[in-house]
Amino acid sequence: MKLALISDIHANLAALEAVLKHLDSQAPDAIFCLGDLVGYGPQPNEVIDIIRSRNIPCVEGNHDAGVTKRMPLEHFREPNRSVIVWTRANISPDNFAFLKNLPLTLSPDLPASGDQRPAPGILLAHGSPIEPNKWHYLNSAVKCRKVLEQVSNDLVFVGHTHIPGLVADELGVMGMEKGYRFVINPGAVGQTRDEDTRAAYAIVDTEEYNCTFHRVSYNIQETLDAYRALGMDSATGMKLLHLS
Repeated sequence: MKLALISDIHANLAALEAVLKHLDSQAPDAIFCLGDLVGYGPQPNEVIDIIRSRNIPCVEGNHDAGVTKRMPLEHFREPNRSVIVWTRANISPDNFAFLKNLPLTLSPDLPASGDQRPAPGILLAHGSPIEPNKWHYLNSAVKCRKVLEQVSNDLVFVGHTHIPGLVADELGVMGMEKGYRFVINPGAVGQTRDEDTRAAYAIVDTEEYNCTFHRVSYNIQETLDAYRALGMDSATGMKLLHLS
């Protein structure tokens, strides 16, 4: 199966629409979202509406938890703290309920591959699936391997760091190879934190056993205009997009 992985959309509608258009051209069998639908961005309802309309399975991110008050505001810094408060006040009741009911982890069943071998078990989380309600960052190979030592799944898909990456359960394995287990992070759709400002996502093929990371350009000005429509200045919008 070809699995499309998206994460950290952060209410950035222009980025999400560009990524979905690009990944649809790859004809994936399923799309999974690794959390943080909201926070930072100006269009939470529009983003959640798309995820719900397309029935994309999603786990809860820490910013989603901030909006639903599962995570206290003191865990967020300005200017994003004000965005969290604004999102709480402006999100629709249905979308608030959707966020509140997101699971911390998800292990969807995959059908057998074409030659009837069992499909690899997958585990979805926003941060570390170990103590997922604490949203630990898997921001090093050592941390990723410690997780793989504690779970039985072959493929662990996470977000949270906003940086694409792949880590095997053994040193020296740089790309996906059969016989190994992996933590894979597709990077962020709505707020990238590496030197590439384009939106990020990944495609994992569980039959060919490979992973392809994609970067997609989107109209950043559309998102900045959406901030301005909410009364935010350009400098604040740039900071929220991690562009300054």
